[in-house]
Amino acid sequence: MQKPYTWVIGLLIVAFVGYGVYALSSKNTTPPGGQACTQEAKQCPDGSYVSRVAPSCEFAACPSTVGYGTIQGRVTLGPTCPVETVPPDPSCATQPYPYQTTVTATGGGRSVTVPTDAAGSFRVSLTPGTYTVSAAGGNNTFPSCAKAEQSVELKAGQTTTVDISCDTGIR
Repeated sequence: MQKPYTWVIGLLIVAFVGYGVYALSSKNTTPPGGQACTQEAKQCPDGSYVSRVAPSCEFAACPSTVGYGTIQGRVTLGPTCPVETVPPDPSCATQPYPYQTTVTATGGGRSVTVPTDAAGSFRVSLTPGTYTVSAAGGNNTFPSCAKAEQSVELKAGQTTTVDISCDTGIR
Protein backbone atom coordinates (compact mmCIF):
# COMPACT_ATOMS: atom_id res chain seq x y z
CA MET A 1 0.00 0.00 0.00
CA GLN A 2 1.28 3.44 -0.95
CA LYS A 3 1.52 6.22 1.54
CA PRO A 4 -0.71 9.26 0.92
CA TYR A 5 2.14 11.79 0.82
CA THR A 6 3.68 9.97 -2.24
CA TRP A 7 0.76 11.19 -4.36
CA VAL A 8 1.20 14.73 -3.08
CA ILE A 9 4.94 14.76 -3.84
CA GLY A 10 4.32 13.35 -7.34
CA LEU A 11 1.65 15.98 -7.99
CA LEU A 12 4.00 18.76 -6.83
CA ILE A 13 6.79 17.51 -9.13
CA VAL A 14 4.45 17.42 -12.14
CA ALA A 15 3.19 20.93 -11.33
CA PHE A 16 6.75 22.27 -10.92
CA VAL A 17 7.91 20.77 -14.27
CA GLY A 18 4.77 22.04 -16.02
CA TYR A 19 5.32 25.55 -14.71
CA GLY A 20 8.98 25.44 -15.80
CA VAL A 21 8.04 24.43 -19.35
CA TYR A 22 5.41 27.18 -19.46
CA ALA A 23 7.80 29.83 -18.11
CA LEU A 24 10.57 28.94 -20.57
CA SER A 25 8.31 28.73 -23.60
CA SER A 26 6.56 32.03 -22.93
CA LYS A 27 9.77 33.97 -22.22
CA ASN A 28 10.02 37.14 -24.34
CA THR A 29 13.09 36.71 -26.57
CA THR A 30 12.79 40.10 -28.30
CA PRO A 31 15.98 42.12 -27.71
CA PRO A 32 15.91 45.55 -26.08
CA GLY A 33 14.50 48.00 -28.59
CA GLY A 34 11.66 45.65 -29.50
CA GLN A 35 12.93 44.30 -32.84
CA ALA A 36 14.68 41.07 -33.82
CA CYS A 37 16.47 41.25 -37.18
CA THR A 38 17.27 38.50 -39.66
CA GLN A 39 20.90 37.43 -39.75
CA GLU A 40 21.69 38.41 -43.33
CA ALA A 41 24.93 40.01 -44.48
CA LYS A 42 25.63 42.50 -47.27
CA GLN A 43 28.95 42.71 -49.07
CA CYS A 44 30.41 46.22 -49.17
CA PRO A 45 32.38 47.65 -52.11
CA ASP A 46 35.65 47.07 -50.22
CA GLY A 47 34.93 43.34 -49.86
CA SER A 48 33.92 43.48 -46.17
CA TYR A 49 30.47 42.48 -44.88
CA VAL A 50 27.92 44.25 -42.66
CA SER A 51 24.79 42.89 -40.95
CA ARG A 52 21.38 44.28 -40.07
CA VAL A 53 21.03 46.32 -36.88
CA ALA A 54 18.03 46.95 -34.61
CA PRO A 55 15.67 48.71 -34.22
CA SER A 56 15.07 49.40 -37.94
CA CYS A 57 16.80 46.21 -39.19
CA GLU A 58 18.56 48.21 -41.91
CA PHE A 59 22.06 47.15 -42.95
CA ALA A 60 24.84 48.91 -41.06
CA ALA A 61 26.81 51.48 -43.04
CA CYS A 62 29.70 50.16 -45.10
CA PRO A 63 33.17 51.48 -44.34
CA SER A 64 34.10 54.60 -46.27
CA THR A 65 35.91 53.98 -49.54
CA VAL A 66 37.03 57.61 -50.02
CA GLY A 67 40.50 57.53 -51.53
CA TYR A 68 40.03 53.96 -52.80
CA GLY A 69 40.32 52.72 -56.36
CA THR A 70 38.10 50.14 -58.05
CA ILE A 71 38.99 46.94 -59.86
CA GLN A 72 36.23 45.59 -62.04
CA GLY A 73 36.05 43.03 -64.78
CA ARG A 74 34.56 39.88 -66.20
CA VAL A 75 35.55 36.22 -65.99
CA THR A 76 34.82 34.22 -69.14
CA LEU A 77 35.16 30.57 -70.11
CA GLY A 78 36.23 29.27 -73.50
CA PRO A 79 36.51 27.57 -75.88
CA THR A 80 33.01 26.14 -75.59
CA CYS A 81 33.01 24.02 -78.76
CA PRO A 82 35.59 21.42 -79.88
CA VAL A 83 36.01 22.96 -83.32
CA GLU A 84 35.97 26.65 -84.14
CA THR A 85 34.53 27.55 -87.52
CA VAL A 86 34.95 30.47 -89.90
CA PRO A 87 32.78 32.50 -89.62
CA PRO A 88 32.54 31.86 -85.84
CA ASP A 89 29.42 30.08 -84.59
CA PRO A 90 27.64 32.37 -82.07
CA SER A 91 26.73 29.37 -79.91
CA CYS A 92 30.48 28.71 -79.49
CA ALA A 93 31.29 32.17 -78.12
CA THR A 94 33.01 32.45 -74.76
CA GLN A 95 30.57 32.21 -71.86
CA PRO A 96 30.46 34.11 -68.57
CA TYR A 97 32.02 32.18 -65.71
CA PRO A 98 29.99 32.84 -62.56
CA TYR A 99 32.65 31.81 -60.07
CA GLN A 100 34.78 33.24 -57.27
CA THR A 101 37.32 35.86 -58.29
CA THR A 102 40.22 36.41 -55.91
CA VAL A 103 41.86 39.82 -55.74
CA THR A 104 45.19 39.55 -53.91
CA ALA A 105 47.21 42.54 -52.74
CA THR A 106 50.84 41.89 -53.63
CA GLY A 107 52.20 44.70 -51.43
CA GLY A 108 50.39 44.43 -48.12
CA GLY A 109 49.53 40.74 -48.26
CA ARG A 110 45.78 41.45 -48.16
CA SER A 111 43.50 39.01 -49.96
CA VAL A 112 39.88 39.80 -50.80
CA THR A 113 37.54 37.27 -52.41
CA VAL A 114 34.59 38.68 -54.30
CA PRO A 115 31.93 36.65 -56.12
CA THR A 116 31.13 37.12 -59.77
CA ASP A 117 27.51 37.57 -60.77
CA ALA A 118 25.62 35.50 -63.36
CA ALA A 119 27.30 37.52 -66.14
CA GLY A 120 30.75 36.70 -64.74
CA SER A 121 31.27 40.33 -63.64
CA PHE A 122 33.00 41.43 -60.44
CA ARG A 123 33.80 44.74 -58.75
CA VAL A 124 35.80 45.59 -55.62
CA SER A 125 37.07 48.86 -54.11
CA LEU A 126 40.54 48.75 -52.55
CA THR A 127 43.18 51.08 -51.20
CA PRO A 128 45.72 52.24 -53.80
CA GLY A 129 48.55 49.80 -54.46
CA THR A 130 49.73 46.95 -56.63
CA TYR A 131 47.35 44.00 -56.92
CA THR A 132 47.39 40.66 -58.64
CA VAL A 133 43.96 39.68 -59.96
CA SER A 134 43.22 36.02 -60.62
CA ALA A 135 40.25 33.69 -60.70
CA ALA A 136 40.12 31.32 -57.74
CA GLY A 137 40.55 27.60 -58.27
CA GLY A 138 43.35 28.06 -60.78
CA ASN A 139 44.84 24.61 -60.34
CA ASN A 140 45.68 21.89 -62.86
CA THR A 141 42.08 20.76 -63.43
CA PHE A 142 39.73 22.20 -66.03
CA PRO A 143 38.32 24.73 -66.23
CA SER A 144 41.61 26.37 -65.41
CA CYS A 145 42.25 30.02 -64.75
CA ALA A 146 45.83 29.45 -63.55
CA LYS A 147 47.49 31.35 -66.41
CA ALA A 148 45.07 34.29 -66.23
CA GLU A 149 46.81 36.29 -63.45
CA GLN A 150 47.13 40.00 -64.13
CA SER A 151 49.04 42.65 -62.21
CA VAL A 152 47.32 46.01 -61.67
CA GLU A 153 48.59 49.32 -60.29
CA LEU A 154 45.53 50.88 -58.63
CA LYS A 155 45.31 54.62 -57.94
CA ALA A 156 42.84 56.54 -55.76
CA GLY A 157 39.62 57.42 -57.61
CA GLN A 158 40.62 55.24 -60.58
CA THR A 159 38.64 52.32 -62.01
CA THR A 160 40.72 49.60 -63.63
CA THR A 161 39.14 46.90 -65.78
CA VAL A 162 40.60 43.40 -65.71
CA ASP A 163 39.08 40.67 -67.87
CA ILE A 164 40.07 37.08 -67.11
CA SER A 165 39.76 34.25 -69.64
CA CYS A 166 39.63 30.71 -68.26
CA ASP A 167 40.37 27.59 -70.32
CA THR A 168 37.73 24.82 -70.56
CA GLY A 169 40.21 22.28 -71.92
CA ILE A 170 38.00 21.61 -74.97
CA ARG A 171 40.08 21.15 -78.10
